[in-house]
Amino acid sequence: KQMMKIVFALLLTNAFAFVPSSTVVTPVARRPHGGQPVMLVSKNAVSGLTVLAAATAVAEKPATTQVAVKKSLSDPITKDEVRAAVRAWCDGIVDIGRVYKSGGDYKARAIQHIEKHYAFDSITEGSKLLFKPTLASEYNFRSDMDEFISYFIGDGVYSEDGGFAIKPWDAVRFDTFGTFIVPGGSSGTTSGIYHFTPSAAPDTEVKVEYTFQFIRSKTDPSQLKIVLHHSSVPFSK
Repeated sequence: KQMMKIVFALLLTNAFAFVPSSTVVTPVARRPHGGQPVMLVSKNAVSGLTVLAAATAVAEKPATTQVAVKKSLSDPITKDEVRAAVRAWCDGIVDIGRVYKSGGDYKARAIQHIEKHYAFDSITEGSKLLFKPTLASEYNFRSDMDEFISYFIGDGVYSEDGGFAIKPWDAVRFDTFGTFIVPGGSSGTTSGIYHFTPSAAPDTEVKVEYTFQFIRSKTDPSQLKIVLHHSSVPFSK
């Protein structure tokens, strides 16, 4: 309260600074109809006090804090979460290329991307991740970490891999066709088209079709991770 009194006094001083030096503010005590005295001031002073009132209201407004909501494995996945996960995947692909162009450790960045977005931490016994990359013809499907790394940065596991993420790309945008959340919300599947802008030709885009299926990460349920990723170029006649 003492601090607010000090702030109020400072603001009051500044409020009267709005009154031109040629204006005389003369307080006048008057008793209307025999009631209590009231104070009359000039219009300029009233204007300054109006500014004061607004500033004081802002100063007294309590600050609000955004608190991240933790999720559990039983919380239903939402469409907004699915969309945010696709956006984060696209941004990660661009960032791998950025690190590559700057001469940084792009392999480490690619591994970080894979671990963040694909559900290697949630695989159950007897199952595997399902990844059908766009630029794969001999080894059409990938399921382990080395195969993922090979596809994204061309690390040599398969000779056909040139390193999709180190093309590199300047931007990736996407248009969602639709999203399906299973009853109970344990997984969410989405399909659409993403558009890749190559660094070598920034005025062009490469159109690619995608399908992602997400589940909640067992190690961090607030994160959605991919269990199925199918990507392909549109059919051309």
